[in-house]
Amino acid sequence: MPSRTMKIFTSALISLFMTSCQLPTFSGFSQPSDDKVDDLVKGQQQRVGFLSFNDFVTQVYTAETPAEKSALVDSFMTWAQATTGIPYVEDSTRAFFLYRSSSVSNVAVAGDFNGWDPANHDFTQLSGTNLYYRMETFEPTARLDYKFVLDGGQWILDPLNPNTCAGGFGPNSELAMSHYIQPPEIQSYEIPHGSVSQDNFTDSNGATHDIRMYLPPGYTASGDSFPVAFFHDGGEWLDLAYAQNTLDYLIHYQEIQPIIGVFVDPNDRNQDYSYSYAYLDMFCNELVPWIEERYRVKEGPAHRATIGVSLGGLTSLLFSIQRPDVFGNCGAFSPAIWFGDIVNQYASAIEIQTKIYLDSGTYEPAIYQATQSLVELLDDRNVAYVNKIWYEGHSWGAWRAHLDEALTLFWPVEMTGIAPE
Repeated sequence: MPSRTMKIFTSALISLFMTSCQLPTFSGFSQPSDDKVDDLVKGQQQRVGFLSFNDFVTQVYTAETPAEKSALVDSFMTWAQATTGIPYVEDSTRAFFLYRSSSVSNVAVAGDFNGWDPANHDFTQLSGTNLYYRMETFEPTARLDYKFVLDGGQWILDPLNPNTCAGGFGPNSELAMSHYIQPPEIQSYEIPHGSVSQDNFTDSNGATHDIRMYLPPGYTASGDSFPVAFFHDGGEWLDLAYAQNTLDYLIHYQEIQPIIGVFVDPNDRNQDYSYSYAYLDMFCNELVPWIEERYRVKEGPAHRATIGVSLGGLTSLLFSIQRPDVFGNCGAFSPAIWFGDIVNQYASAIEIQTKIYLDSGTYEPAIYQATQSLVELLDDRNVAYVNKIWYEGHSWGAWRAHLDEALTLFWPVEMTGIAPE
């Protein structure tokens, strides 16, 4: 059975190993001669290919003919794919971006780690070959989106890396460092699946809002009522973050209570999610009651959540502080706290009873720093919140992997003392 808890356990195990484990030392052995050392090194190279990227570069520089250099590049690329994949990762922290071409004059990389600015991130061409490379240093658990930029204008996926991440502007190549744990919950399994259907809501001003409804497995046959999560940018949560898979997984493995998901698309995102109190009133006074009339949902703010990313995360924070009578849970992923007066609203609130999940990445510095300012305020106010920080950027690749963190905070399964089958 795939286990989400393995992400937590493995990360802790890696951390323990890195901080406490040392290589053993032995005595009573004679040191080999220099000739034997050379033989050992050659034997190691024959078995595993190359000792390091620098070893590979050294071999290319000392090769005498273009054919030998080309053969070494071929061998290294095969070896790198078989060991860590490409980008090639060394010592858990160094990532080598690789690109082969005889028809370009310049290659650069842009991604989460440099604000998507390829300036000063050019590759080096390995002398006498068609291989371009660039080394960057990241944390062992980092996960980042990137693209290559050819000759200053052509943006492409990394042709040597099959791993991609969906984004609002199309897919990006994905670099996952060696200790990053891929989220099992976003995959589809042979388990009971909830249903997703299209619905439409027309507000009192005649505006129609596109909605997709997730109903948990067994909803039709059951007479139960369920908590409900309202997702801003709803279509992207389903299409780019695979939220249906996550809900199916968490419900099936009893990590959360069965819930209903309401995935709402904005009509004008920049307007609706920029402190639009008209949108807030429509959402809370019209849409929420409309949902509760049509579907079996539990009443009360403790059973409702507002969840969003970026401007949608800001909107979730706004909905929560303005209408705590409606929303008792708030999931704000990479929230655009730097925009507007949301921190002041939380500072001046008489009482904050909402359960808040905050999520940001160190590779989105403005959002990360602004989020920490809100965290300090929540600490001062003794608010119930969880703040998660990741070595990631402003990406659906990050948000899709952390939705489980918010949902298990809001609606964990009550433990009975009886282990599930």
